[in-house]
Amino acid sequence: MILFMQQLVNGLSIGAVYALLAVGYALVYSVYNFTNWAFDAFMVVGAFAAYYCITLFGLPLPVAIGLAMLVTAGVAVSVEVGAYRPLRVRQAPRLFMMISAMGASMAIVNIVNLAFGGSFRKFPEISSASVELGGVYIGRMDLFAIVFSFVSLSALWLLLGKTRIGLGIRASAIDTVTAGLMGINNNSVAIIVFGVSGVLSAIAGVFFGAKYAVYPYLGLVTTKAMIASIIGGIGSLPGAVVGSLLLGVIETFVSAYISSVYRDLISFTILVLVLLFFPNGIMGAKTVDKL
Repeated sequence: MILFMQQLVNGLSIGAVYALLAVGYALVYSVYNFTNWAFDAFMVVGAFAAYYCITLFGLPLPVAIGLAMLVTAGVAVSVEVGAYRPLRVRQAPRLFMMISAMGASMAIVNIVNLAFGGSFRKFPEISSASVELGGVYIGRMDLFAIVFSFVSLSALWLLLGKTRIGLGIRASAIDTVTAGLMGINNNSVAIIVFGVSGVLSAIAGVFFGAKYAVYPYLGLVTTKAMIASIIGGIGSLPGAVVGSLLLGVIETFVSAYISSVYRDLISFTILVLVLLFFPNGIMGAKTVDKL
């Protein structure tokens, strides 16, 4: 039973990081109906920014996370203004937006690789100490990741559901054109949406880098977040959280009780099965193409 609970906690820790990324995917998709493939690059920027804030300037982890969020949000907004907005203004097909996102992702990752090198780096200040709860040991970093992730997601829920900014974002998610005609500034909404997605990816990048390592291609883990977002229901923020936690826990149990070799296999198998029986995901709604 203790082993089961231990793996459950580990799975929730991984799922919390997936949830940050999956919610970022779902947020952009819900408003603009395209997949932001540059999300992995934002995660890399956040991880590197926090790492160098700690190693070069000796800043504490919370301050490093805050600065990484600002830097990554700035990069995300710059990508929106430079790569997405010109296409969006011209009402380009979603395929062109996705191609532009892939190009932005490759450009950012390769710039980071050329500037800092491809070696693996470890956060030097992260403590390996654990907290014991009923025989279950929880790493302090894992516990911090779970708590911080859910605090961030709760703050996003309050922003979307309880503020005028959130009302504008939700209106744009229903119909961007009509929202613009009703006085909502679509460019301002885009800046907020991509800024928020940058913040979420930065947090995920820091925790993933702290748990494993910081390197230019750590953003490949966003594939799992994309799977989680689809499982939960693409465009559904609650679905993204549910899908992420479910995927994180299942992957952990498979690694512990079967073999880590099947970890990736089971993720894609679950994706296929969910799409067979729930084409719109577990909590997703049927969608139509926007004008």
